[in-house]
Amino acid sequence: MGRVPLRPPVLDVGTGDGHFASATYETPIDVGIDVRWRDLKRAAGRPGAYRSVVRANATALPFRDGTFNTVLSNCVIEHVPNLEATLQEIHRVLAPGGAFATTLPSEHFADFLLGSTLLRALRLRGPARAYGQFLNSISKHHHVYPPRVWRVHLERAGFRVVEHHYYFSPRAHRVFDLCHYLGLPNLITRVLTGRWVLHPAQMWAFDRWLRAYYEETLAEVGAYQFIRCQRDDEGARNTQKSFPSTLDA
Repeated sequence: MGRVPLRPPVLDVGTGDGHFASATYETPIDVGIDVRWRDLKRAAGRPGAYRSVVRANATALPFRDGTFNTVLSNCVIEHVPNLEATLQEIHRVLAPGGAFATTLPSEHFADFLLGSTLLRALRLRGPARAYGQFLNSISKHHHVYPPRVWRVHLERAGFRVVEHHYYFSPRAHRVFDLCHYLGLPNLITRVLTGRWVLHPAQMWAFDRWLRAYYEETLAEVGAYQFIRCQRDDEGARNTQKSFPSTLDA
């Protein structure tokens, strides 16, 4: 996502607590929206993350048509039940030719989890499926689709996909799943103090261990996917346009 050119003004749909924006971009994002006041307050308090934050739902963005030249969304729109309204609103607030970039869980999210992998190795396919479904459920993933399905949804909303790739290899995703359990002490710290990490020394071993996965090359097939589109009103009128072969899955 950090490679996406930020042609201002820029909108971030789903700021969370602002950590992603502050860690990824050198230039503050013009506007960030989220539905949670607590997260917005944290995002607003991060130096250099956002110029302004607004409480809003992705299905009803409080901006005029064509306000933004770039819209970003980092692993957010899969959590919004009304996908059609979300994509239509993003299309509406984008200027003609504007860019929309998003990261999303892929269709492999459930299968690549450590729990699912171990259970399949034990030939417990039913429990393996149930484990993946449980993780998708508690993650509130309403939309976990392969690239070809996202292509259809985006095309119908008036976007032209210009780039797609998977990331987060199966091995990295198994480590991610393991960290759900290893990170329980940090969750307790967050509940008690409001902070995930009390001292940087807590994360030294994690950083050494996880950096290889952070720096890995793009996976041929991964648990997550990146999609970059352009607002394409002509494409919305002609949904039979061809797309890059990398989108076929």
